[in-house]
Amino acid sequence: MSIAHPEFPAVADYPTEGQADVVNKALALFQEELASSEGWEDQGEREGVQLYKKPDAENPYGVPTVKGECLVENCTSDAFLAVIQLPGMRLRWDPRFDNGHMLSRFSRVEYEFYSEMKGMGWLVYPRDIVGVQKNFRSEGLNEEITVIQTSLEGSDLAPEMAGKTRATLTVSGWQLLPQGADLKVTYIVKISLNGSMPFAMVNMVATETPLCTGRAKAVYDTLGHAPFIHIEADDNETGLVLQTETFSPPASATEPGTLEFAATFKAAAGSKFHILYDHTKMYAGGVDVSVDAAGVEAIDEGEGRIAVVCTEGVEVATVKVAPKA
Repeated sequence: MSIAHPEFPAVADYPTEGQADVVNKALALFQEELASSEGWEDQGEREGVQLYKKPDAENPYGVPTVKGECLVENCTSDAFLAVIQLPGMRLRWDPRFDNGHMLSRFSRVEYEFYSEMKGMGWLVYPRDIVGVQKNFRSEGLNEEITVIQTSLEGSDLAPEMAGKTRATLTVSGWQLLPQGADLKVTYIVKISLNGSMPFAMVNMVATETPLCTGRAKAVYDTLGHAPFIHIEADDNETGLVLQTETFSPPASATEPGTLEFAATFKAAAGSKFHILYDHTKMYAGGVDVSVDAAGVEAIDEGEGRIAVVCTEGVEVATVKVAPKA
């Protein structure tokens, strides 16, 4: 038995509601924690992030529910989503994250995932999570976005593996709330790491997790955001099946790597969508755009916009965006 890593994760009836009951339960909990001040303990501000924790009354030695809040200047909700969502970007701001990928894709905004968190030396096994993510949003740009992740039980695609402890993610939620030209970011996580862990390391996780809010902000401030897919008013999503979107990992702690984005999809003749990229920071020098299938055109329209137009139906096509050579 091994962890599935499908090349084409879209389900046969894409787009569909994948795990509505599980996701909606986690969304309700996130909204409850977001709205309430009850039980939250103010942990002060650190690295530009306001920190809070809520101890677990039933397990005082477990990881408390944690919350981090920060303001990102001159940032849209879509841009910040493109910082926090793809594993290649998460590697730049989450020190506990090791890797992750889609197991099944239900729609443009919902998918089942597998992720691994690093262990802590010989004392603590790595943790892994099988879960579902859904982005709650409108089709408009720079409007409120809520990102919800929660554990999914009983997945045949990711059995528990020797040498790893399966964590239980009750909820991980981001609220991306535009405030004029800026963005208020709130990140709440309730997780049970399961297995044994020294209390000092539990405290370290409880501190590091909400600080990811500020680390993601720092990535946006210095590097910008990854490209992302957007369906505009005159685009045509009919017959479009998104498979994967990937972003290259950093080469090292100080080297950003190739900064290459790739989107793989199936499309009908007449399908059209856009890829929006950061033309002020990440790709200030321009982009090279390529596509590997006949009948698909990728046109750089300038100002951070690429139109992907399918003049023919295609079973598999990949569009890549990279800094101009």
